[in-house]
Amino acid sequence: MALSVIGSSFAVGAAHAAPTIDPADLPVADVPMPAGEGEYSYIATHEVTKRAASMKLADGIASLPVPAQYRPANLALAAQFDIAVQSALRSPGGCVQVVVDPRARSGSLFNYGFFAVAGQYCP
Repeated sequence: MALSVIGSSFAVGAAHAAPTIDPADLPVADVPMPAGEGEYSYIATHEVTKRAASMKLADGIASLPVPAQYRPANLALAAQFDIAVQSALRSPGGCVQVVVDPRARSGSLFNYGFFAVAGQYCP
């Protein structure tokens, strides 16, 4: 299942990105998502994915200072990243892939997609 978020942002104040999703309902890690023309794809190692989870990186993303109009997009970005990390770590050796589309849409700077990648496809 693809987890994508449109927009790049920074949030005001402390926030938490923890999704209210049952672990059984998390997407299943799978093959890496192909990047389209002009997009960039980055696949983290399993170790980096574990470190992102242990650092609660999604909460850090949610806490970045941004103008109020970008706060909902920033919180969504953090939550989707958290879901991708949780899903990836349910696969032995799993990792997270980030696909960045630098072509701005709807006033955003970038479009991001976060994907849980099964361990056999991780670096």
